[in-house]
Amino acid sequence: MKRILVPVDGSPASMKAALLAIDVAETYGSEITFFAVVKRPELIGTAVGGGIGYAGDMRKVVEGLTDRQRRMLDEFVDGLNCRDIVCTKDIMVGEPYEEIISHAKYIDADLIVMGRRGYSKVQRFFLGSVSQRVVSDAPCPVLVVNEDVESE
Repeated sequence: MKRILVPVDGSPASMKAALLAIDVAETYGSEITFFAVVKRPELIGTAVGGGIGYAGDMRKVVEGLTDRQRRMLDEFVDGLNCRDIVCTKDIMVGEPYEEIISHAKYIDADLIVMGRRGYSKVQRFFLGSVSQRVVSDAPCPVLVVNEDVESE
């Protein structure tokens, strides 16, 4: 097992997944890629933001969101004890589950370790579950860590 992809959103579930990925990487001599996705803002209706300059404004919004994700990812990884594990950080813009799957293929990941928030069935129905979608379409095994699981 050479490469592990760990999607990070700053939640307790992603922290538990990261800690587990570090243990796995240490056991197998793997590299870890910590990965964050900037979800592109959705437009509501066609009248919102219309006119000249909108594309530039949207670009600024995405740049701001990307900077925020980069800071979150840096702080997140800096707070981990990665010991002697080779770790990299990547950020992409798009739909989270699609970008996770695409990045797993791109880095030729052998394993994805990701957190799952404790959404109820109703919340998952309306919000969707990134982890469920990744499990369904991933090019490699996916280890899902629930938010409410105690870490050792």
